[in-house]
Amino acid sequence: MKKLTVYILFSLFLISCQNTERSVGFVTGLDGNEYKYFLGTEDAIDVVKKFDSLSATKNYDEYSTIFADSASFTYGSGEKNDLSQFIELNKRRDSILIASNATMKWDLTYAFSVDIAPDIGGEYVNALYNVSYEDGENDGKFNANVWFFVQDGKIINLNQYNQSVIEEETDN
Repeated sequence: MKKLTVYILFSLFLISCQNTERSVGFVTGLDGNEYKYFLGTEDAIDVVKKFDSLSATKNYDEYSTIFADSASFTYGSGEKNDLSQFIELNKRRDSILIASNATMKWDLTYAFSVDIAPDIGGEYVNALYNVSYEDGENDGKFNANVWFFVQDGKIINLNQYNQSVIEEETDN
């Protein structure tokens, strides 16, 4: 009986030590197979935070430290850019804002990371920006939903979709 008790306790101990990762969603791949999402890491989110910091300070020359050489950028319109085009687009926008005496403020409100295949590498980070524009005459707001694919500390893809914010009128 004593051996049986030890065997049962040892078996329960081994079972409790198994670390099974819990999936948090799924995606159907281009191959038609279903893949599970798993929670990502803070490391991938830190890369996106670095992007946010460099963008806020307009330090575009440092983008090369966080973007892969082959990085691609896709917007809601379907337009695609490479890294040099993305930097040029940002500089041109900044120049227009300065010339118009306007401001555009990007506030990062959240970011989370998911991993489709932890054994392969790379994570998808979703970030939401609340964006406001002011030029003294016109004010506007929109939400920018941005998906980053981060692998080995570098952003491989950035996909951005915008949604207008409609201010609701209140009756006083």
